[in-house]
Amino acid sequence: SGTREVLEDLARREGISFADLRIFLVLPSNEAVRQAVEAGAGATIISELVVSRAVAEGSLRSVLIDLPKRDFAMITHRDRQASLAQMALKAHLGAKAGETVRG
Repeated sequence: SGTREVLEDLARREGISFADLRIFLVLPSNEAVRQAVEAGAGATIISELVVSRAVAEGSLRSVLIDLPKRDFAMITHRDRQASLAQMALKAHLGAKAGETVRG
């Protein structure tokens, strides 16, 4: 996942072997990770969006950490006309979305 890649890079820069982090469980989805932590399986670093409801309800506790920022890209099919949803997303992003075109 993107979060795992960021953590691996951060550990490497800090001189920490990723193996030293003692990861004992890898799950297939953010939802599965959230459920495992709610069941007492340990702690994790995960997107706030995934856990906001559980934190608001009090079943999880959140500690904000400062991690390196990640860049995201809005991708589209080269040969297809933009859908209404795509146009709405682009309008919502507005000036935040750079117009770098590749491919």
